[in-house]
Amino acid sequence: MKSFLLRFFLVASCFISISLAAWAQTNAQNAYISAVDQDLAIKSIVLVPTTDNVGGIYAKPVEDELRQLLNDDKQWSLANFPPDLKIKSEILDERPQDVQNILQAAQSEAALTSKIIRGPRGISITLTLFVGREGLPLLQESLTDYKGFETAEIRAEVKKLFENLKYRMPFRSTILSRRGQQVTLNLGSAYGLKPDSRVSVVQIIKINRHPKLKFMISTEKEVLGRVKLFKVEPYLSFGYVEMEKEPGVISVGSKVMPDEFVKYSVPVTTPSGKVLQDITTRPDKDVAFGEEPQEWLPTMPPQFGKIELMAGLSNYTQNATLVTSGSISGSNNLAPNIMARGELWLNPEWYVGLQLRQSVFSIDNNLAGSSPSKLNMALGQYGVNLGYNFLLTNDFFGPKLQIAAGYLNTNFTVDDSTPTAFTTMKYGGFMISLAGQFPVSEEVPVDIGGKLDFFLNSALSESKSSGASSDNKINAFSFFVDYKMKTRFKIRGEILLENYNSDFSGTGQRTESATSASHKLTTLMGGVQYLF
Repeated sequence: MKSFLLRFFLVASCFISISLAAWAQTNAQNAYISAVDQDLAIKSIVLVPTTDNVGGIYAKPVEDELRQLLNDDKQWSLANFPPDLKIKSEILDERPQDVQNILQAAQSEAALTSKIIRGPRGISITLTLFVGREGLPLLQESLTDYKGFETAEIRAEVKKLFENLKYRMPFRSTILSRRGQQVTLNLGSAYGLKPDSRVSVVQIIKINRHPKLKFMISTEKEVLGRVKLFKVEPYLSFGYVEMEKEPGVISVGSKVMPDEFVKYSVPVTTPSGKVLQDITTRPDKDVAFGEEPQEWLPTMPPQFGKIELMAGLSNYTQNATLVTSGSISGSNNLAPNIMARGELWLNPEWYVGLQLRQSVFSIDNNLAGSSPSKLNMALGQYGVNLGYNFLLTNDFFGPKLQIAAGYLNTNFTVDDSTPTAFTTMKYGGFMISLAGQFPVSEEVPVDIGGKLDFFLNSALSESKSSGASSDNKINAFSFFVDYKMKTRFKIRGEILLENYNSDFSGTGQRTESATSASHKLTTLMGGVQYLF
């Protein structure tokens, strides 16, 4: 009898102890239950059909990519979309009731939508994750004005958006099981964990949302405890609970966050304990600064204007048609040129431009009976203009169009000959210039552009007039390439095409009158620009 009573009391004591421990653990868990945290307990995701505005060209491959990503995911499973639901997925963020219907019908905790729009500036892709009983959007990732159009490229961008979306979740994994102090979580070395890593176990107690769009801006968390890992596999980790707020508060479904803190180097302190803020007093100051250190200052962008110095060679040809002797010509295939140009920027739109150019060379005198046989020539050119920049973006040094008006004077000076073969001719007139300059890309520091000059009234004066009156035409245009070496220095290559043409009527002052004369130049130049 005594033996029976002893056994009875022993069993009852064990039962009461176990019941009290279970009751304490249940109370501890109940004390740390958050409705917000429960809403974020995602096990499966239903993929809402993808939409686009190009007849499904991108919708199907994008949906296939997302389906594959969810099937391969080690934390989330894919739930089938209910086929009998008739909803407009592109406006789900405006209809929480539709989201609730989807989650209820699919028996899932979250829904993922994807939308693709192709516009004139590129392709825009939007992924939205809806979570919770209220049917509100939790996270959204977008790509706008993407220039690619191949299906493979679009699928690669969707994969990046999905990874970014998952990384922005307010936790990294969950506790899968607990036995005593030992726990298992669905996060491993594929996410950077290692043996002896420590992770924090948290509870989400509040989601701070955008007041209008309802997306998650931030969350408020409560730390429940910490786990140290002793075994790590690619997608699973095993550890033991180091500490927790209450016995058993860390349980299956608890959210896990790796310890991600800002780490600082060991500070240098004085004997009194004061931390030295000036790093010049640190023992490694020589490594940090090197010899003769100087304060770094950012380079200010050019603000006032630019100066350009260029040199090159011209293919020059002069033709004249005389009344009696007929056509004569003189040319030089390698006529040296130097040019100086400048711009003064009055503001981002208006500027004043100057131009100076010189060339000295010789040509043959092929007029029968005329001497000398070689004639020295000089080209002199100067001009001034006022221009306006049409900026195509907010960047002054980005793509732009220019229009300018000014005066240009070009002198072709030649030696006298007997009888007269060629005369010194001075062209001048008011002109309007149209120009454009465009960067090749943001990665390549190269600009390409061109310029076209229109002359409104071309005037001509000669050392000896070729006729009583003249009709003059000037055509000039150029193409250039700029390479940016530094903020203030550029290298320029330019080709200039110019044609000066005059038709004469009546009798002039020269020995034999002419009916026409022309100057043609094709010039290749290179030089440097300094922007200040």
